[in-house]
Amino acid sequence: GAFAASSKFAAHVSDVLITNGAGGSGTLNVPIKTANKSDLLVGVSLQSSVLTETKTKGKNGDTNLSVAEGNVWVCLEVDEGLHTDFAPDCVTFEMRKQTLETKLSGVLTCPTTDTPDFDDFCTITDDEEVNLLLETMSANHFNFVIRDLGPGEHTVKANVFGSTDTDCTTLNESCRAEVAVGPGSITVEEVRGTND
Repeated sequence: GAFAASSKFAAHVSDVLITNGAGGSGTLNVPIKTANKSDLLVGVSLQSSVLTETKTKGKNGDTNLSVAEGNVWVCLEVDEGLHTDFAPDCVTFEMRKQTLETKLSGVLTCPTTDTPDFDDFCTITDDEEVNLLLETMSANHFNFVIRDLGPGEHTVKANVFGSTDTDCTTLNESCRAEVAVGPGSITVEEVRGTND
């Protein structure tokens, strides 16, 4: 929930920001009132997870490639874009690109009895298969700095984005990627900055 804004500090907490596995967006939104021209320190904290899975199968020395990628990033917005003197614009909170490349011979099936031409009767009957699944969850924090914000009532937003991408185009390849974000929080504090 949202905490009451004061002239010095404001915060907002959200349980879930992105639940769609394919990605999407969410917003942490907090109002703050400043009495004078001020600098603000904006802290964004997120728990996020990325799942990537790649699988290939093949035989006869064929090369197969399967790629899955998941990303979570945050972009700051102040007063609906009217104030732009802040840094940085966007920060990557989590990124994974998983690439699985295989060159497989296949499964050999041979006679059960040993004969002089034993090797001539071995044949490749089945595909070899490799599957790789990774799932991670992490909590990250980053501080943004808003400079020279004039007096008055302001709105600070942390726009949270998640995206996925996959590349597996043949019948011998499969892949998937999922992202989720939440809980998350934003804190805004009025500070006295020193500018070099």
